[in-house]
Amino acid sequence: MNQSGHSGRTVSGAWLGHWLDQALGLIAAIDLFAMMVMTFIDVLGRYLFSSPLPGAFELTQIMMAVLIFTGLPLVSAKEAHVTVDLIHAVLTRGARRLLDITVNGAGTVVLGAIAWRMWIKAGQIAAYNDNTPVLHIPMAPIVYFMCVMSAITAAALLLNTIRHVRHQHGTGD
Repeated sequence: MNQSGHSGRTVSGAWLGHWLDQALGLIAAIDLFAMMVMTFIDVLGRYLFSSPLPGAFELTQIMMAVLIFTGLPLVSAKEAHVTVDLIHAVLTRGARRLLDITVNGAGTVVLGAIAWRMWIKAGQIAAYNDNTPVLHIPMAPIVYFMCVMSAITAAALLLNTIRHVRHQHGTGD
């Protein structure tokens, strides 16, 4: 059992599929590495040549969005969020199960609503052909990506909820 009282079982392999889990992890790793290289080049150019990398701020914002929304389904599927276990340890097994159902269920609703509303916003952004101000990168594909990742996260949370509802008392959390 890990610190949060879970056995470490995840739905990641069951519903995401190993390939999607690996692909999202690879995208996040490449994105983080590219952000690190870009920041290095920007700082080097800024301090050695008094010439920062044009558009570095815009690229950092986009790369951060990609990193966060790529990692969200991975973390949610594994229930590996950063938590503060103030009450989890003192709860009974049944109360912990109810808490897990409530948290995952609420997360499903919230991330589903975010995906739905963001999809509408992405359509508006696409209709206006919104681009970033410096590099003129189209914003719609980025926002659509965020929508899809939010929907995948909602699905992960829903499957976690179902798993906790079906979990039989006494089978070893």
